[in-house]
Amino acid sequence: MSPDSFLTTEMQLRAGALSIHAQFALSEPWTVLFGPSGSGKTTVLRTIAGFVRPDAGRIVLGEKILVDDASGVFVLPYERPIRTAGQMARLFPHRTVRWNTMYGSGWASNQADKVEIGQATMKLFRLTELADRMPRDLSGGERQRASVARAVVSAVTYDGPGSPLLLLDEPFSGLDNAMRDELLVELQKWLQRWRIPVLSVTHSVGEAFQLGATVIKIAEGRIVQQGPVGEVLADERNRLMEQLGVEQLNGLN
Repeated sequence: MSPDSFLTTEMQLRAGALSIHAQFALSEPWTVLFGPSGSGKTTVLRTIAGFVRPDAGRIVLGEKILVDDASGVFVLPYERPIRTAGQMARLFPHRTVRWNTMYGSGWASNQADKVEIGQATMKLFRLTELADRMPRDLSGGERQRASVARAVVSAVTYDGPGSPLLLLDEPFSGLDNAMRDELLVELQKWLQRWRIPVLSVTHSVGEAFQLGATVIKIAEGRIVQQGPVGEVLADERNRLMEQLGVEQLNGLN
């Protein structure tokens, strides 16, 4: 493992019929976990977050040991400096978008700064005009954006021990491509400003290249390659470009 890594993980577990053996380290601001459906991506994220306990392994974030089966260490999810957002929006149904966005935020001694962070994050996610609405009055995409915004605010304002990590499991899969692309660019800049590292899941080649991130490629529960997106996903990109070329050609016939 690199001495510059802020997260190291080794895990072994079964998820249904899938046997997962994953070992990798994170050292870049944004890392993409890439693979087809059913390859174990979500399970890996849930294990790092603490929602799944591995059969064996060791996970270390910064100087904090989160999991170590050899010594019996298993830090509960709410005690980990990790914030998550997934494919399903999980909001408090009887609370406003503003309240949901600020739920779980830290900086108790800096209320004014915390409010400013919340407002800036809602603006980034195009939620300002929706701040006083209830989740039932939102579209699916709006609820999803609010759910991710909450995780971002909580990560940026984290004031516990250690440094936070943000885990994103295809959080923009329900958005149209134009909105997704805009949010990804702005979110990446925003999190870099606050030095919040991200591990995100995707099976979109375009999204991985847009982020220009380090890519960890997973297949059938095994890590098969890790490195720059241009190297790891070169074959996938070529296949995608060939497919698009054929589709455009067919459209002209």
